[in-house]
Amino acid sequence: MNSILRSYIELNNELNENEKTKIPLCAAETYISEFCKQPLISEFEGKYSFVGKNQSNSFIGGEYIVQLNELLSEECKKLFNAEYTNADTLTGINCFTVCAMSLLSRGDHVLVTTPEQGGHASIPIILDSLGISYTAVPYDYTKYQIDYIRLNELCCTGKYKFIIFCQSDLINPPDLSKVHTAGNMGIIYDGTQTLGLIAGKAVVNPLDTDNVVLIGGTHKTLPAPSCGLIMTRNLAYAEALKHNITPHYLRNTQPNHIAALLMCLIEQEEYGKTYQSHTIKLANFLGEALSKYNFRLARTDSNTYTNTHQLFILMSADETENYYINAQKFNVTLNTKHKKLFGNDGIRLGTQQISRYNWTDHEVSKLAKLLYLLKNPADHHEQIIQLRKYLIKKKIPHFEYENIIIK
Repeated sequence: MNSILRSYIELNNELNENEKTKIPLCAAETYISEFCKQPLISEFEGKYSFVGKNQSNSFIGGEYIVQLNELLSEECKKLFNAEYTNADTLTGINCFTVCAMSLLSRGDHVLVTTPEQGGHASIPIILDSLGISYTAVPYDYTKYQIDYIRLNELCCTGKYKFIIFCQSDLINPPDLSKVHTAGNMGIIYDGTQTLGLIAGKAVVNPLDTDNVVLIGGTHKTLPAPSCGLIMTRNLAYAEALKHNITPHYLRNTQPNHIAALLMCLIEQEEYGKTYQSHTIKLANFLGEALSKYNFRLARTDSNTYTNTHQLFILMSADETENYYINAQKFNVTLNTKHKKLFGNDGIRLGTQQISRYNWTDHEVSKLAKLLYLLKNPADHHEQIIQLRKYLIKKKIPHFEYENIIIK
């Protein structure tokens, strides 16, 4: 056997075993059902379609991809009330880049959520590369929320073309009803972390606001394979995106991923409301349970730890790094954070995957104890092993279509 092939097989087997035995609390990864994965190896894989300005397709068979995209648009109209949908990109950052290139021009000014506020670190880099000036969105770190009074004062200046909300670390989504844009000012709302919550009506839909372009990666709270999704109800933005994304910035796409995304959205139409509301409920129950073990957690108010799937545990820098090492040893997935939003240092957890297992308060109480014991694992090794075994047995997928085979 080819030595590299042998190494790949070993690597694949190790990955599969790791997936089976991990306790998944990473806010940026999720479980994808077998139903949704089916199109990844369908005949849609590798197909090419290019529709020119005269609406003719220069690739024989390309009409199948056009029809696939039409089905996706129909489903996004149902779930998000979108008038325009594009899934030609592969990630949330790809979405933002093509949107910025389509809707902004060199010399424009925008307002943006910064990395210190939980904003995605790539956004300022992209804006710098495109020659677009930006100012930080005013932020209230005590409330984990936008400072709307100061933001609206900036909006009234007429200086800014767009507000860009792009938060990767997020327990309190922006309330667009409090944002007063002036003139032709628009909003690019990166919902990568919350697309599933939006689809399941657990978080307010940004497209309820007319001047919004909603974008995002599709593999966090929306449990689909990696894909990028761009949607809007604004016809002027739709026309600019339609004109520019293809053929100017993209040609070859991944229609098998688009088909898998479509299956995910269909699945969410059936199960999303129950699943996504359960995700936020579990996050708050876990926050309460961890507080009883003297973890220090961020809160959106006195009664709520989060309005999304994420929890912020606040720690010192040394505590954060030690905790991450301990979690890694016992295959508990989570993220370290070193930014002002976390009081400089801390841990980010996400409940979207354990919610897919339909865990109850009982399982989450066991999880909270496990997370507590990870502070000093040397003193609790056997207990940790037993708790892990119990929780791994409870990794049983729910909220999905079963036994639907698409040949």
